[in-house]
Amino acid sequence: MRLRCFFILVLGAVLLVPAGAAQSPEDITGRVDALLKPLLEEDLISGSILIAKGDAILLAKGYGPANREFSAPCTPATRYRLGSMTKQFTAAAILLLEEQGRLQVTDSLSRFMPDFPNAEKITLHHLLTHTSGVVNYSSLPDTYRIWCQPLSIDEVIALFKDKPLRFEPGQKFEYSNSGYVLLAKVIEKASGLPFGEFLAKNIFIPLGMTDTGLDEAVKVLPQRATGHYKDENGISQAPYLYVPFTSGAGSLVSTVQDLFKWNRALTHKRILSEASLKRMFTPALEQYGYGWFIREEHGRRLIEHRGALNGFLSMTQRFVDDDIVVISLFNFVTMFAREVNLGLGAIALGRTAEPILLPAGVKLPEEVHQRWAGSYRFTDGTEIRLAVDKGRLMFQSPGRPAEEAIPQKENRFYVRPEAVMLNFRTDKDGAITLILQQNERSFPFKKIA
Repeated sequence: MRLRCFFILVLGAVLLVPAGAAQSPEDITGRVDALLKPLLEEDLISGSILIAKGDAILLAKGYGPANREFSAPCTPATRYRLGSMTKQFTAAAILLLEEQGRLQVTDSLSRFMPDFPNAEKITLHHLLTHTSGVVNYSSLPDTYRIWCQPLSIDEVIALFKDKPLRFEPGQKFEYSNSGYVLLAKVIEKASGLPFGEFLAKNIFIPLGMTDTGLDEAVKVLPQRATGHYKDENGISQAPYLYVPFTSGAGSLVSTVQDLFKWNRALTHKRILSEASLKRMFTPALEQYGYGWFIREEHGRRLIEHRGALNGFLSMTQRFVDDDIVVISLFNFVTMFAREVNLGLGAIALGRTAEPILLPAGVKLPEEVHQRWAGSYRFTDGTEIRLAVDKGRLMFQSPGRPAEEAIPQKENRFYVRPEAVMLNFRTDKDGAITLILQQNERSFPFKKIA
């Protein structure tokens, strides 16, 4: 296994605003800047963030470069790939078509795609809530090579069409991008318009979302960000993918400004009726509604969705009872981005957010370092070694020199040159597992010596 290392944005900022106290734009900006400062100094993040309460935008700011080749900065007008945040627009389109009398979410897929296997068992509701049992195309072999090809919606569907159902529709939740590709096809069948054109005509144009649409590589899109990764060899641009391949599951680009317009439209029922919004935000299995997760965070009701697609990470958090929205769009896949979202939510609510990264580390007794020292093996046979040298825990991956693992807390260490985070877990029998975090992935290494 090649150790390709990206990062995970943890939480930040230390000020605590009294509950119920109004926060000024200056308050919010100062706390977010403090949250991100260590990451910016280590060159571990770039993107745009918007925080608003009601109609008042408290923060709309870019951090780091949108394109490193031309040193173009991220701004509130920078366009980013949304990845799976596209699903909320696909779900909204289905509900709009229901309001127009062209379909019902209780319809079976066979009404629109009679030749799709088991279509009579699968309803649009199943597809919307990831309870259809249709295999996720992202889990199929050779996915990356296929994603580089300019496939139509029909050609993408053909990739998974004949795969057996994972379970009987409605029986369980299993996230499936394939379901939202099928929904894009349903939208085209029911409306007579291409998927992107239907969204533009019925959502983007009416709301003035002029910087939102399909991410097509051949189209000139002003202020489009470039996706980035980081590993032991430095920062690189994300390799090419044919993004329209993802259609209803992840094909859109947008800006934090446009997404704010969309969220205000949801709040004020400008596009969907109250009945449709109730359906969208009513959780089925595993707290998933139609294109959104519905749960609690920081003790508050939260409607959210995230996205990840080839160099980009996105997140919208809607604290609906507080009328607060937090939108973050990143063009840098690091292992810190997701936890930064928690910190941004805390800041928006006036709560304390934990520091993200301590570049200088914390002081730990040598016996803690000795506890973690040893050899660790991944399931594919890859081994890494940790040793104590002059009071420091040193990390060594195959073919690389030993580097200091900087302690963040007793069981968490950051390796700067390798750009990984090491998390140690001890089970009830005393066996130690090292969870090595790389970008959005985690790799468990068992201690063997």
